[in-house]
Amino acid sequence: MRPFIYILIVLLELPVLGQADYNQALRRAQYLLNGTIPTDDEFTAHAASDTAYRDAVRQMILDDRFYDAVLRYHQRIFGVGLPDEYLEELLNEDIDGKQDKFASITCWRSSGENARFRCTWTSQLEESQGAGCPSSWETATSVFWYPGISAWVCPSVLNTCGHDLSKCFIQYWDENEAKNSELGTTETFDSRFAVINSLSKQAAGIATAVAVENYPYTKILEPGLTAVDGAIAHFYLQDHHFKIDQLNLNPQVLDLIPEVPLTDTRFKLIKAGGDNYARGGVISSFGWLRRYDKHRTRANELYKRLLCRNFTADLPAVFPQDPGNLREAPGCSDCHSVLDPMADFFLAWGEGAEIYEGQATQVDTFFGTCQGSTVQELAGCIQNLPGFGKCTVQNVWEWFMGRGFYNEEEALRDALANYFQTTDYSFRELVYAIATHPAFIEGTRSDAIVTDPLADPPLGEIPTVTVECNETIDYATHIQPLSSTYCENCHSAGSSRQDLTTEAQWQSLGSVALGMMRSGVMPPNPSSSELVQFADNVQCWLEQ
Repeated sequence: MRPFIYILIVLLELPVLGQADYNQALRRAQYLLNGTIPTDDEFTAHAASDTAYRDAVRQMILDDRFYDAVLRYHQRIFGVGLPDEYLEELLNEDIDGKQDKFASITCWRSSGENARFRCTWTSQLEESQGAGCPSSWETATSVFWYPGISAWVCPSVLNTCGHDLSKCFIQYWDENEAKNSELGTTETFDSRFAVINSLSKQAAGIATAVAVENYPYTKILEPGLTAVDGAIAHFYLQDHHFKIDQLNLNPQVLDLIPEVPLTDTRFKLIKAGGDNYARGGVISSFGWLRRYDKHRTRANELYKRLLCRNFTADLPAVFPQDPGNLREAPGCSDCHSVLDPMADFFLAWGEGAEIYEGQATQVDTFFGTCQGSTVQELAGCIQNLPGFGKCTVQNVWEWFMGRGFYNEEEALRDALANYFQTTDYSFRELVYAIATHPAFIEGTRSDAIVTDPLADPPLGEIPTVTVECNETIDYATHIQPLSSTYCENCHSAGSSRQDLTTEAQWQSLGSVALGMMRSGVMPPNPSSSELVQFADNVQCWLEQ
């Protein structure tokens, strides 16, 4: 028996008392994982049984469209979006001693007698010098961003930019149209927008490639690991236009760039040899460091996005004008005693536009029980924290269920986190486990408002479920009234589900029912303090 099947059986405490709805589960799963809605034939084939549904989910995970779904998920987790002005920070202002000799060409489709797709020097168009040469001199050449069409260019452009124009930075005359174009789908293309879009989601691209290729998910924080797509490869090749050397790229990365097709919109993992103290996978990507442009912000976003925790503190009634050392000041130390030492790991990088020029002196610092001074050491620390696995489970659960865990689902979250670890941190197996969990199949995704949310676990500690039984629990007083309210509408004689109306039936099936109550599978009501007390009563009654 496959390990994941065995663990899921243990998790679910079979037999299952709920009512599976495979049609709705298939619709939700296929939309989330592949971005499509099942056809009538697919409903007939894949919603006929539990086995058919599970096999369908497995195929969805192996489907080529799974990549796009996982990329969208990671963009939500890590953030996305950067202004294109950030590229100007790396622009070479002086090329060969001539400041205006930036090798940028602008493309457009001309009209009139000699209507054709043309590309010429941007500087000549800005100075109203036209195409730069007589039309009879123009030569047709291919373009790297949209194979199959030809652009007409002057000899000087062809000689400088190469046979497919890939050695030059491309602009399009209509910026609004260019911002919405996708590489490889149209003649409309602008390097500025394509490159900044890819750089902004590079962290998501690294994590997506790791997940889809089924590497251990902890590799997203591996020093030396990065990912590039065609637009980033195009950017890295523009060392005569940009200060690529300031990116501190491993030379092996640049050696591997030519192997990446410039029209490829999917991220490919690149592992450069050797250690780099300033690198930590997703948390040292351009998008992460530039979007979160202060050391404290970088640490705070890591704390929130990779560990699912937030800094909170009770501020003093009167906040001092000069609080002094925030790590010690009243009202500040609760957060800054953790945040600031964590931020010190990022000192190898500059802040804001000085991202590649800061490199302040490293200091010995700490986060929890981890000691170090570099991003590399911080990344290794996060990889080994139980909170990292739990946070990943929580994020994927919210992706599928549309809600967080209920307070009584603490044991379920722990079980899924343990399962995630036993599968060598396989993101694909975690997705499979949640997509085939009874809570998803039976539609409790609709309980989107969590009135009793599960608190974040302490970092590095695995929370345990404990119930204080301070009184003797009587079935007639403490179990039967709540069972009548929450259970007997579905679980009574003559219904399609297991009867749970007598004390004997609760003694026989109570442990199974308790497991399903703790996991949120039953009853089909939003969580409340009364339901938590009901589950506690059942647990104490069974144990006494």
